[in-house]
Amino acid sequence: GGEAGRAVLETLSHVFARIEAIWKPVTATESFEIVRRRLFADEVDYAARDAVVNAFSTMYRNTPGEFPSGVAERDYLVRMTAAYPIHPELFDRLYQDWSTLERFQRTRGVLRLMAAVIHQLWTSGDASLLILPGTLPLHTTPVRNELLRYLPDTWDAVLDTDIDGAESRPFSIDGHVPALGKYSAARRVARTIFIGSAPSVAGMRVRGLEEIRIRLGCAQPGEPAAVFGDALRRMSGQ
Repeated sequence: GGEAGRAVLETLSHVFARIEAIWKPVTATESFEIVRRRLFADEVDYAARDAVVNAFSTMYRNTPGEFPSGVAERDYLVRMTAAYPIHPELFDRLYQDWSTLERFQRTRGVLRLMAAVIHQLWTSGDASLLILPGTLPLHTTPVRNELLRYLPDTWDAVLDTDIDGAESRPFSIDGHVPALGKYSAARRVARTIFIGSAPSVAGMRVRGLEEIRIRLGCAQPGEPAAVFGDALRRMSGQ
């Protein structure tokens, strides 16, 4: 475009270079903060938060073989504090696994999903200490549809049969085994496995979750971790 065109190109290049330098992807920790600020009130009960985080940290520290290495360390305690009342494991699965799906936008996708999750948990009076993969209400239509929109159509039937809902196998197992039903153990295990293994991309060599990570996504202080292992074995048998 001649001399004038080169001048315009140079000007535009400087403008876009400045914008590009500012528009950097947020880190995982910053993402925690964004989601928390957008979806929860500014007022935080710091005493309750610290009590919950310390209880989880103590549970991980006292039963090291039951959970992944590192979760009893101070760095993980700091992450739990920053993510409260959402457990870092849920954020990890969303940002590390679900964000690999083409249509799942990291911050916006997590915001949409967690807005639906929080609304359903709030209206149902859920009393969980933190929002974990195992506590996601996948049987509710808003949460179910929000996750299924990113997966192939075949997952619709899988979710109803193998994961959650009144007609699902985990629901039946919880109903027939009182020790499991007391904690909704089978449903919590199934939800955790779904959140950790449903997303898949080409080239993935190992798919699924280790049992210690399933417990991390299910267990809360005051609950026997062994109950989730029992639920997993019964589900494997079926």
